Amino acid sequence: MARKKIREYDSKRLLKEHFKRLAGYELPIKSAQITESTDVNELVEKEPWLSSEKLVVKPDMLFGKRGKSGLVALNLDLAQVAVFVKERLGNEVEMGGCKGPITTFIVEPFVPHKEEFYLNVVSERLGSSISFSECGGIEIEENWDKVKTIFIPTGASFTSEVCAPLIATLPLEV
Repeated sequence: MARKKIREYDSKRLLKEHFKRLAGYELPIKSAQITESTDVNELVEKEPWLSSEKLVVKPDMLFGKRGKSGLVALNLDLAQVAVFVKERLGNEVEMGGCKGPITTFIVEPFVPHKEEFYLNVVSERLGSSISFSECGGIEIEENWDKVKTIFIPTGASFTSEVCAPLIATLPLEV
């Protein structure tokens, strides 16, 4: 079976769109995509929060270890994001033996936090595999053994009972 990864920007856009459609609740996800052809002024018109919030920016290129490679910037204003992107756009990077230019960035609101989780959804013919870990962020590659996965057959409901194995070790307040 063929598998196609998608960018973080697109995954968050799809999650927000379909969560609202299916659950009637709008997730407060904000993100913007920047490429070589992006006009930042037009982007700010479409996403006004970019000019009023502190931001995080990173390549949206389907490779890991971005933080450990100095490719993530935190707590920036929009002008600083523009400089960060300009300095890195088109630069060739090597990850896992593959080389290529950085062509796409994702920008999101900066949210100071002490914990970061990992979530991955893989849609398959017979259902979806959902993986979760309490050890997300730049250390995820070193913590693959802590990732828990469940399979939800197509047509089955995603209930709190079904997802319980994923979050069983989280404190109740989380």
